Amino acid sequence: MTIPTSPSRRGPGLTKTRGEVIGRTRAGALVRTSDVRWRELVDAADVMSEGSSRAEGDGLTWYGSTSLVVELPEADELERARLLVLAGKDPHLRLRVLRLAHSEASVRAPGALGRAHCELRAAADPRGLRIDVDVQAPLIGVRAPGTIPGGRTPHD
Repeated sequence: MTIPTSPSRRGPGLTKTRGEVIGRTRAGALVRTSDVRWRELVDAADVMSEGSSRAEGDGLTWYGSTSLVVELPEADELERARLLVLAGKDPHLRLRVLRLAHSEASVRAPGALGRAHCELRAAADPRGLRIDVDVQAPLIGVRAPGTIPGGRTPHD
C-alpha cells in the first residue's frame, strides 16, 4: 500500500535563474604573492625564540614566542609598507611562519606539544619586516609537578 503525498511536500520546487553571475566580491582584498621569494626571505630571516611551561590543571602548558626579522635591504620605506600589508593577507606566508614557530616551540618544549593556538603579528622594522608569533600548547604526557591525574595533589 502506498501513501499518496501532496505536491507541496516534495521539495522547494523549480525557480527561474537570472543567468550566471559575472563576478563576485568579498570583504577584504585577496592577494597573490611569490611563494618562492617569501620562502627565500623567511629561510634567511633572523629568528629568535623563547618560552616556558606553566602548570595548569593536571598538566603543563607551553607558552612561547618566535620573532623573525625578514631583511629587505633593497626596499625603500614605501615598499616596506606595501610588503607589510601583503604579509598580513598572504595565507601562504602565514602558514610558513606558523610552521616555523611551531617547530621552534617543539625543539624548546620539555615534551610533545598538543594542539597549538598561535597569534601572529607583523610590523615594520628598520631592517625590513618583523613577524612575531605567540604559541600556546598543552604538553602531552607531562603532568604538573606534585599532581596526580585529575589535577589533585597527593594530599587532597
